[in-house]
Amino acid sequence: MSTRRAESLQKIGAAVAGQIADGALLGLGSGSTVASLLPIIAHEMKKQAVTGARWVPTSIQIQLEAQKVGFELSPLSRTGVDLVVDGADQVDEKLNLIKGGGGALLKEKVLLSNTKRSIIVADERKFAKMLCANGVRVPVEASPFAREPVTQRLRELGGEPILRLDQRAFPLYTENGNVILDTLFEPIERPAALEKEVKMTPGVVEVGIFTIRPIEVYRLEENGGFRTLRKR
Repeated sequence: MSTRRAESLQKIGAAVAGQIADGALLGLGSGSTVASLLPIIAHEMKKQAVTGARWVPTSIQIQLEAQKVGFELSPLSRTGVDLVVDGADQVDEKLNLIKGGGGALLKEKVLLSNTKRSIIVADERKFAKMLCANGVRVPVEASPFAREPVTQRLRELGGEPILRLDQRAFPLYTENGNVILDTLFEPIERPAALEKEVKMTPGVVEVGIFTIRPIEVYRLEENGGFRTLRKR
């Protein structure tokens, strides 16, 4: 990790910790950015004497990282969570997101749909005018039974899906037992419409286009700081 990025994450971790109240229920997205933030947030919470907070992880990966820093874990309650901290694979100029590079898009979308506030942390290089610019693909989680018809439907929608494979070149299965079709579209002009069309396809469990609002995006800057962007 570069020194500047580490400085940005340190500032973001402190800013996030400063927004956590005693006894809060919080959601954790998956991926390297969130994993890097956890020890910083834990340290800052200890400094600020924040107690009783509980965390809802979206994957085994982030669950293990949260346990390393001593976070108390919790299932998702019927009332949702107070705050979600998550990353993104790409952010467009209207703060729509592509997520799911780590395979946890279903639980991440559930959390982001059931939170009072959300903070998305992303490097400068992940920002683009439109989603799918620069060859970034949209993860589509699908039932293995429906892989072929879902693949065909994604092609009809203008996509180029490829089945995600593991390190042995076998199909990668999510923690939910599904496959992922990483799909390249032309830069997406109407992300909400495409999100809905893909999600309505029988056999699709979730799509990695996130048009949820409101969100706050913390953009890591090259100077070691960060900038806050908001979508209402």
